[in-house]
Amino acid sequence: MFWKRKNIFIRVQLYSGLHHELNTPGYDPYKGIELTIRDGTRLKEVLAGLGIRELSSNAYFVGGRRIGLWTRLRDGNEVFCVKPGAGG
Repeated sequence: MFWKRKNIFIRVQLYSGLHHELNTPGYDPYKGIELTIRDGTRLKEVLAGLGIRELSSNAYFVGGRRIGLWTRLRDGNEVFCVKPGAGG
């Protein structure tokens, strides 16, 4: 028997200039990017589909908790993507 995955809705918020890697003029940082994906899709697949490069050098959060690229996303997740910076 095949397990049928349903469609879910997520939002991706990009910070630290990550939106410049995308070819999406008019990105609104207050709204982010709303996506419809399959339940259980991994974060890595979503980010690669958006065109974000250097996936492993960024930090990702859902619900205030840091998540990894292999995390499976669930309905209603709001993913925050941050490019760490340092300075002095």
